[in-house]
Amino acid sequence: MIQENIMKVLKAKQLGIFTTIREDFPHSCFMIFFFKGLTPYIATHKESKKVDDIKNNPNVHLLIGHDGNQLDDNFVEMFAKAEIIENADAKEKVWTDELSKWIKGPDDPNYILIQMHPVKVGYVDQAGAEPNFITL
Repeated sequence: MIQENIMKVLKAKQLGIFTTIREDFPHSCFMIFFFKGLTPYIATHKESKKVDDIKNNPNVHLLIGHDGNQLDDNFVEMFAKAEIIENADAKEKVWTDELSKWIKGPDDPNYILIQMHPVKVGYVDQAGAEPNFITL
């Protein structure tokens, strides 16, 4: 049941908070997420500070689902190990025209993916509730 609720949120929401560790402190930013099952991807620029963060420490944290329209909205929390992906086929599969605001196209040499390998995923049915986690 928890995994079904997690998948509903991941299918309905794309915008979320992505957190890396930078200079020993958490650093968060809003990102558009793309999911293949429970595996999230983000597209970014090769020179992004996020890339350096991940090279120094691959542990990342994601919050997806709560968009602020409802104060008690459900959301997903994920702890994962991040990996830099530069494979052209993978980049093509994730590419969407929405990304053209930041990246020239799927063949842009500065376009890379960050793939997260989930370690622990939690579902929160409403803000203020404790998450129910599954460990992968």
